Amino acid sequence: MVAELYDRVFQEMVHYLLSMTHSRPEAEDIVQETFLRALANAHLFEEMSANQGKAWLYRTAKNLFIDQCRRKGRERPEVLGEGYAEDDTTEPYVHQMLMYLPEEDRAIFYLRHFDGLNATQIGEQLGMPAATVRYRLAKCRALLREQCETQRSE
Repeated sequence: MVAELYDRVFQEMVHYLLSMTHSRPEAEDIVQETFLRALANAHLFEEMSANQGKAWLYRTAKNLFIDQCRRKGRERPEVLGEGYAEDDTTEPYVHQMLMYLPEEDRAIFYLRHFDGLNATQIGEQLGMPAATVRYRLAKCRALLREQCETQRSE
């Protein structure tokens, strides 16, 4: 089960942690440590569904990131916010959904909704008109909405 999850979600988890660490090597290190812990607890995965195993991996990765922040003496990341709960799987779900977007559109979506930039600022960074940014964001939202509806009906 752990090997299956590794094949399915390794890159997805790297992207998720990259959004928090802003460092690919750091994100990959945390993901590797997460899977090492999963291997050490492989017996737990025998009784879990694939979704439960995935949630365990994301929760472990998030906890490892928090531990790393504490060790470095940084404040807790604002991504956790006030409403953070230990079993909150909203953020991993959002990052999982974003994997359905094309890579360039995903970058636009991150800049708008995670970094808080407006269409003009994003356009300046990416060298495209603000109208194009707004159009692509609307396309992203429609695609994500469609994907959510598909997953609900399954």
